[in-house]
Amino acid sequence: MKQFSILLLGFMAISVRAQPEAIIKEISIAPFLVYQNYEHFKRLCLSSPNSAAEFIEGFDFAWGYQYQLKVEESKLEPALSDGTEYEYRLVEVISKTKVADSTEGALFLDSKRYYYDLDSSEAAMNSTFKMLNDSTFLYFDAVEIEVPQKLKAPFRQILLGEKKQIGRFVFLESDRIRLVKL
Repeated sequence: MKQFSILLLGFMAISVRAQPEAIIKEISIAPFLVYQNYEHFKRLCLSSPNSAAEFIEGFDFAWGYQYQLKVEESKLEPALSDGTEYEYRLVEVISKTKVADSTEGALFLDSKRYYYDLDSSEAAMNSTFKMLNDSTFLYFDAVEIEVPQKLKAPFRQILLGEKKQIGRFVFLESDRIRLVKL
């Protein structure tokens, strides 16, 4: 019994040491989300020039703001099937700075969320755009896109799935952008 207790304590000590420790680091977050071809579907993710963070637990992102964050980075053991090696948790928002309204960004526009067609009963789930009015669309349930009259015809081709392309935009207000070029 004594030997079993010693072995158990030794195993527990090794297990505790083998667990990766979380580190606290400071990262930047761009003022817009980026389009990503994910494992089973397409999505919008955070963009960071100095981190692999695509999602941060506890962080409430708003379009048009540049962020400096303090986050806890934990290594996942094992990595997820999509290749994700780290998970992030917000510790503190160090700064949140509004970018100039004239700041231009780029966003890939694609009308389909999945890589394959869904049957008619699920077709609505495949659409990345929801029409709010004749010139404003909600994209990936994350940002409202205003489409000026001069861009309505080429934008309609994107809505119909006839093409996918990068659109240039300017910021209007939190979670709202205006297309300026297709």
